[in-house]
Amino acid sequence: MTGMKDFLEQWQALSPQPGLSFYAIVDSAQDARLLATLYAMTPGMPSQCLLADANGPELSKAAPHLATLPPFAEDSEAWLIVFRSAASNPASITIIASHWEFTALFAHLASFTEIVLADGDEMIFAFWDPAILGTLVGQKDDSTLHVPGPVLSARQRSKLLAGMSAWWYWDRNGQQHQMRDDTPHADVDQVVLPLKLTSIQVDMLVEASVPDHLLGHIKDIQPQLLFDLPEAEQYARVEQHLLEARKLNLRGMQDIINYICAGLIYGSKMQHDSVMAGLLSNVKTGNISLSEALEQFP
Repeated sequence: MTGMKDFLEQWQALSPQPGLSFYAIVDSAQDARLLATLYAMTPGMPSQCLLADANGPELSKAAPHLATLPPFAEDSEAWLIVFRSAASNPASITIIASHWEFTALFAHLASFTEIVLADGDEMIFAFWDPAILGTLVGQKDDSTLHVPGPVLSARQRSKLLAGMSAWWYWDRNGQQHQMRDDTPHADVDQVVLPLKLTSIQVDMLVEASVPDHLLGHIKDIQPQLLFDLPEAEQYARVEQHLLEARKLNLRGMQDIINYICAGLIYGSKMQHDSVMAGLLSNVKTGNISLSEALEQFP
């Protein structure tokens, strides 16, 4: 089972701590059935939607929930479901080990679900998304992050991880990562919630999700370009072409999308074909537009 062995070793390192409980953040937007499945395995388990505005069953179905997990056991059906879900859909679940009671941990996490932008506007803060979570803390062993981070300052990171002995997530390739705050910041109590992010922090968070948005857009407008590309390779290919587009000084979103689509069609030929490479060189220097270059592709 993916990650079970590593998790077992890490859990054994934590188990001497008395009163340790396990919780899961289940993102129902990623897997609408997972929470109900876990609940069926452990009837009566405390669970609650983290978004205060997600009232009603329909909105709740697309929102993250904090749920209590049973004590860890390798043969536990609930834990086997957790690891199966993490393997097949890494964005559906993360796991937290904490000494806090459910109500305290829920209140803590719920207080992070909104952030204040540099201009004073408020927005939902999807920290439960593994791609965002890893970027927030600067998870060094996660090579899949488009923006390595950390986005959060040391004090903000300690505030987020307060009360947690460990927090596990799975990256987009299904690899497990453990986050721990081994050196909590001394001034963590001075961090005011909701967090107020600087313009630089906001820019990093926006950039972190750009490849996902581009991939989703291409799936909507040109899905046939992805038919021959395995699902597990699509994100990396889009990210690769995004970085290539940036090196050509392409900044407009339509130009970037057009370049990525061309990259999916022609692949490495765009760099190795002398005519294509020459045209793209002229795009980089500003002599011609990308549209003009694509029109002249052989």
